[in-house]
Amino acid sequence: MRPNLLLSWILLCFAAAFATADAAAQQPARIAGRIVAARVRGPVTATTATDKTPRPLRDNDTLAENATVNTGAGASATLVFSNGAVLNLGADSTLAIEEFLQDPFDRDIAVGDLKEEPSTSVTRLNLSRGELVGNVKHLHAERGSAFTVNTPVGVAGIRGTTFRIVFRPDASGKVFFTLSTADGTVVLQHGEAKQEVPVSTGKEVVVTVEATVDPVTGAVTITSAPVVGEAQTMSAESQATIATAVQQIVEDASAVIIKSTGTTTTGQPTDTGDAGKKDEGDTTKDNTPATPDPTTPSSNTTPGDGRSGS
Repeated sequence: MRPNLLLSWILLCFAAAFATADAAAQQPARIAGRIVAARVRGPVTATTATDKTPRPLRDNDTLAENATVNTGAGASATLVFSNGAVLNLGADSTLAIEEFLQDPFDRDIAVGDLKEEPSTSVTRLNLSRGELVGNVKHLHAERGSAFTVNTPVGVAGIRGTTFRIVFRPDASGKVFFTLSTADGTVVLQHGEAKQEVPVSTGKEVVVTVEATVDPVTGAVTITSAPVVGEAQTMSAESQATIATAVQQIVEDASAVIIKSTGTTTTGQPTDTGDAGKKDEGDTTKDNTPATPDPTTPSSNTTPGDGRSGS
């Protein structure tokens, strides 16, 4: 290679490297997403990674990563995520928010109007017992978005859909597990080989497995290999339960507005406060400042209609 061509090639490589580094520097850093308890019914508690003491969860409280929500007998909680996802957590359930990160977005979001997430996000939840019905707006998977719900039986990969997961062990060691999809597709990944079972609209899969339950801690230990059946037509009971939960999601989340996260000229997120609940045209229900404490009541929230945006 001639010296001039070699020098040109070296300069071109340096220019490309600097351009890539500059583009990465301009990319806004992914930040912690926002979660609002739009409606809490009955005894519901939340704990955090730093404070293991359960505290009552109330309407409009905020949650973040590493929080765990526990519902008591006859209780439920509707959780609204700033990526547009809405979950209805049923009675006697434990849900851990292991990860929820999101790219900043520069406009206020009415969750009820969303057909897709406002920015890319990564959500990782763990349902260790109980049940939930969820509505997840269309995810930008091609840009790195993901939404998964881990259970002792397997991992459900949500693609932008309305779904239900039930995991209920009893004292005899028997486990009732179903994954139902009302709209869209959910993929259940299970076993050491990470086998995938797609569950499409109107279908559900039943898993047979045995487990032991610690009478003190409630911890579940699987004692047999899960046997995953083929996806079948959803049962009438599942259809009715999902329909009721979705109606509740719509009602609870219908007024939630997620405030813009915003970015600075350097790509760093600006502090614009938390979500705010509409009240006769005002952006907040009262003058109480927003707080990130997941167990402190806050009036700064909002919800969505729970319709899928696949």
